[in-house]
Amino acid sequence: MACCHLRCWWWRWVVTLAAFNMIFLSLGPQYNYSILYVSLQAEFHSGSAITGWIGSLATALSCLCSPLTVLLERKLSRRAVVSLGLVLFCAGLLTTSFVPAIGYAYLTFSVLAGVGTNLMMHSSSALVLEWFARKNFSRASAFISLGATCGMLVFSPVITASITHHGWRNALRILSGGILAAGLASSVFLTNPPTEDYAAAPDESPERKQELESMAPMKTDPEGGTNETDGGERRSKGHEANRKEETYIEVGGNTIAYPGILVLIKSTEVWLWSVSLVLAFIGWMFFNINFASFMEGLDFNSQQISSCIMVFASGEIVGKTLIGVVGDHLPFTHVYCLLVSYGFGTVFVGLLAIAKSYAAVVAVTFGSGFIRACLYGPLLTACAQLFQETFGADTIMTLGFVPPGVGILMSAPLSGALYDTTGDYVVGIVVIVAMFVCASATFVAILVRRRCRSRGGCGSTETQPVQL
Repeated sequence: MACCHLRCWWWRWVVTLAAFNMIFLSLGPQYNYSILYVSLQAEFHSGSAITGWIGSLATALSCLCSPLTVLLERKLSRRAVVSLGLVLFCAGLLTTSFVPAIGYAYLTFSVLAGVGTNLMMHSSSALVLEWFARKNFSRASAFISLGATCGMLVFSPVITASITHHGWRNALRILSGGILAAGLASSVFLTNPPTEDYAAAPDESPERKQELESMAPMKTDPEGGTNETDGGERRSKGHEANRKEETYIEVGGNTIAYPGILVLIKSTEVWLWSVSLVLAFIGWMFFNINFASFMEGLDFNSQQISSCIMVFASGEIVGKTLIGVVGDHLPFTHVYCLLVSYGFGTVFVGLLAIAKSYAAVVAVTFGSGFIRACLYGPLLTACAQLFQETFGADTIMTLGFVPPGVGILMSAPLSGALYDTTGDYVVGIVVIVAMFVCASATFVAILVRRRCRSRGGCGSTETQPVQL
């Protein structure tokens, strides 16, 4: 058992590196869609809204298809699901290179590549969670989340050079072949943990025991008996109030009760959380969909556009790395990182409306990437801090993926329609700034409600943010 435990210690990082590569290969090209956007619009003479929504829909499906992936994993292994997603993604890139009209790209790039991305990203991340179920998942999660940003950084010059020398059609064909080969090589290392020995191996870390105690939900008997593992009386009233709407789940021989779907739908804070994320992701997706077109309007050449995207990715890498290193030592919970992203996002995106020189855009771009990391990096952790004690893990994942997917879906049509109407992105940037302000106000409303409850001003059963 000791030998197995030692092998698992280093092999789980091999699995993590393979998962990082899957996210790197899938989200890298998608996050650089703004480069392909320019080529598609030039060839097909399509409007900004129509062209931009191709990339927006693809990125949205990479979030919204998670329920489909869960169902598929019940029939296939996680590695098989990842491999299937890889084939779909590469098929999407390849078939896009043959489209005779812009409308066909909705099926090839948006649907095939988008669904393939979700299969790759969701299953590989879930596999990492299985390997790190006992310890250090926050660190591993921060590492694999860097895959998207590193992909944005690396694929920006690769796609630009490929389009410049070979045209966008041949560039997609080259990318599809290279990604398929690299992805298949990485999928070999996506193995399952040795469940029996690995689960039985002792974990004597006091920090981990304390973390598990803080995250453990209340165990309850459907007949009415309770056993609160979080050691408090906070949930007893809420449990009794929601008794008729609870869902009972068997986990490790224990019956765990979580509020049912009706409680979720009626939760004001869930709606406030969802609205704030939708508004924020509408704003931040501007850098993935319309940023290259925005810089083209400033008469930047292709090399300058590519370098600005690389600078944005570098800023996001710095931000995510910093969160991964010091996130567990912050004097406040990760919930407030989202508020920082909303507030400073208002400033940096607003500066784009007045930035005209290349140096000014580079400076604003780096700051924007760094601030966006404050949302993308701790998103799931913040969601767990707000709702872990009230709802189950599946609900946490849903609240962390579905609202961003809705925001991503709405981003390109909004920015593109405003550009088609006005002829520039100034009005679109002003609207995005207003959305960040509204997202901040919505999120503050959650914190105010919680502060009110902590002082006895409300009778809601939802709990305060917890440190994970």
